[in-house]
Amino acid sequence: MQKKECDMSADNINTLVEVAIEVLERCAFMCADPPSTGGEPAVFAEPSWLVIVSFSGARAGGVGMVVSPSLARQMAANLYAKEPAEMDDERAQDAVKELLNIVCGSYLPRVEGDEVGFDLAAPSLRSMTKEEMMRHVDGKPQAALAVEGRPLLLFIED
Repeated sequence: MQKKECDMSADNINTLVEVAIEVLERCAFMCADPPSTGGEPAVFAEPSWLVIVSFSGARAGGVGMVVSPSLARQMAANLYAKEPAEMDDERAQDAVKELLNIVCGSYLPRVEGDEVGFDLAAPSLRSMTKEEMMRHVDGKPQAALAVEGRPLLLFIED
């Protein structure tokens, strides 16, 4: 079977946002607001973490997010039923990788159908400056959510 190039359009970012909001509420017990139109651009902490889950199968691509370490620690605390102060960077990174893995695994069937199979790669994470992050996501379908009042950027990679 020949692999097709990923043609996930910008319209699919809305589906990714919906899935991410559901996963954050269900797994991390966090409220996330969809992107607002015409507001101020999101301001991300520096450095922030860039997390990507790549996938292959009928199509290849990736789903990513940019998250601040402090928001990641809150996600980890909620996920593991602990206090944010108890979360070190390693546990916070594990938590955001797992959450994005769940998001990606829930997102793909919604846009491609349940009958299409995909293989998900292990999530990757790296620390980035604001400039590096902006260069990485430039031109990609993206949306900034407000999670408990803090920004989280979602994007789709081809």
